[in-house]
Amino acid sequence: MTTGTSVDILLRIKRLIPNRWFAWTAPMRDAILGGLSDAAAWSYGQIDYARSQTRLATAYGIWLDILCYDFLGRFLIREGLHDAPFRALIRATILQERVTRAGMINAVTILTTNVPWVFEPWNTYDTGAYSGRLDMGYAQYGSMGYGVGRGGYGNMNLPGQTFMRVWRAASSGIPGVEGYGGSVAGYGVGAIEYAGPLLNPTGVTDDIIYRLISMTKPTGSTVWTAIGAPLLGSPGYGMAKRPAILNAKNDTQNLAVI
Repeated sequence: MTTGTSVDILLRIKRLIPNRWFAWTAPMRDAILGGLSDAAAWSYGQIDYARSQTRLATAYGIWLDILCYDFLGRFLIREGLHDAPFRALIRATILQERVTRAGMINAVTILTTNVPWVFEPWNTYDTGAYSGRLDMGYAQYGSMGYGVGRGGYGNMNLPGQTFMRVWRAASSGIPGVEGYGGSVAGYGVGAIEYAGPLLNPTGVTDDIIYRLISMTKPTGSTVWTAIGAPLLGSPGYGMAKRPAILNAKNDTQNLAVI
């Protein structure tokens, strides 16, 4: 029997009554005690409800908004998010390392559940090298080569600039609509439609990702961001060769210049 229900509380009370006072079945007494048990069961449910609202991991509904306001004020608002992504956004915002590359990556990872790809063209840790320093008269091997290893083309004319690819969580977007690169819709076939700024996507939207990057990026840096959805279960698949898409105004609908 579930603890705290009206029947559970009634049986607990009846076990405390001396057997010589009443028979185990007493309709008048049980009716009175049953009414009191209903009220007690409601109160017990409120205890569980109140306990859930004392922790970020378990709070829900309006109390999640109140918890967010207590910690962050008007710095962060829900804007139509469901409880789960809003909770992840709060967790990614408070008590996290900030204004560093690692802090930005950690915050985006917590929000989207996918590790973003980050490349700084002026950072030799990202660009790598074809060969290393001379040691005992011989050049040591570097970290990359054509088509192998880890690295990329660097550029010393891009200081303080970072290129980032972010993959949304699986539950983000417009419900019930296939996107480009999918396999269940096409022109005139399946669930597909044109989406614009007047539609309200669910889950973690692009604007939420852009704001989080703006709050956690290194001070004075520019983060060029391309956002897409992971395909075939691979974080890098589907975005590996896709650049950021610019519209006619080069605004932040598809490209974040932060």
